Parts: sequence; C-alpha cells; structure tokens
Amino acid sequence: MEVNYKKIAEEIISKVGKDNIESLSYCATRLRLIVKNREQIKDAEVEKIEGVVGVFYNSGQYQIVLGKNVMPVYDEMVTLGVRPL
Repeated sequence: MEVNYKKIAEEIISKVGKDNIESLSYCATRLRLIVKNREQIKDAEVEKIEGVVGVFYNSGQYQIVLGKNVMPVYDEMVTLGVRPL
C-alpha cells in the first residue's frame, strides 16, 4: 500500500493548527515543530493520523514520530506553506 505523504502532512497541519506552527524541522525519525500554544494540540488526535507512531513535547519542541516517513512528510508540509527552521 502506497503512503499518501500529502494527506499525512495535511492532517498534521489541521490537528496542530497551521497558525500555531512557528517553524518546522526534522531529525532521523521525527518532525520537530516549534508551536505557539502547546495546549491547543490534542495529542490523541495527532496520534490517530496514519503513519504517526507517537508524539511528545520536549525542550520546547512538539515532536511527531514518523519513522522512515519523516522526510517526505516534512517536504509536503513545506510545500503546503509551513515555514522550515
């Protein structure tokens, strides 16, 4: 089954809130978002998105674990207008 990276990116943006995302970066397995309002995000909703392995907040970053899918989802989020770090 082919992974729809654009759909995953759109759902993440929707659940986190596009206006809530200050910047976006990534590491080997995680998207790292600097957000304006951590309390606005419902972790359980983000975790329901296909491909999301888990979420947590650490060192001022909202981190979404995507495993090997992180880079294509990052690219789609940038294409959809999220500002990279």
